[in-house]
Amino acid sequence: MSENITLDPEYADLIIEVNKLKDNVAEKIAQRDMLAFHVVPDIENAYMMKIGVLENDEFTASMRLLRLNRKIELCKEKKKFGLEIDENEIEDQLDLEFSDIEDEYNELQEDTYYDMEDDVTEEVTSEFLKLINIIYKNLIKKLSPLINFHNTRLDNQLYELLEKAYRELDLTMMSKLQIICEQRNNDSSLTIGDMKTLQKAKKVYESLIDENEEIILNIKCSDTYDKKRILEDENLIQKAKDEINQEIQKLEKEYEKAEEELKDLLKN
Repeated sequence: MSENITLDPEYADLIIEVNKLKDNVAEKIAQRDMLAFHVVPDIENAYMMKIGVLENDEFTASMRLLRLNRKIELCKEKKKFGLEIDENEIEDQLDLEFSDIEDEYNELQEDTYYDMEDDVTEEVTSEFLKLINIIYKNLIKKLSPLINFHNTRLDNQLYELLEKAYRELDLTMMSKLQIICEQRNNDSSLTIGDMKTLQKAKKVYESLIDENEEIILNIKCSDTYDKKRILEDENLIQKAKDEINQEIQKLEKEYEKAEEELKDLLKN
């Protein structure tokens, strides 16, 4: 004769609450990663294509003017102390002073363009992103070491593969990971444990929710989302381009004046 086991109502309610919190954590992590791995890079790439190229021109013009003004400064120092002005020597010094900045900036641009070329070239539909996000969220609940307190080494390794597959939008790999989890009977629900264990899990999950909500908010308040706002308005795009072009023209005029100043300095 089987006996019906009745859970203490407070204990049963806590199990339900903790499992809901775990679902919420997985949702927040999935939302965070969607923003970080896909939305933000897509915004940056679109901005680079429409406006970023002009910003690069502005940076180049700015560095060109800074270098020329520094050359004038060095020439004036030579004249002040009655020393001969050797332009080749000065140019070598300028190379040393400016090379680190220019190299770092060029490397940053190369990385940006490499990421753009490395991105998925085919258009990613919203339906595909929705599907892959559902799978990702479910697998987070099963594999994430943040919310699964008894992960094995294999679980952690599978989670690393999951993150890589999600970044690369590799649905095939994510489907394989889903099958593996099903075969291993990974139960993402937390249905066992004493009151103390459940209360501890509740605190951890609440903390993770707050932490990830803050990350999501910071992303949505970042410069990238300012770029998103610009990209969504053709008038703002044109305004940004006009402002950058005006700045470039200003820098070019200042450069011409500095060139004249240098010529007069070298004549005397």
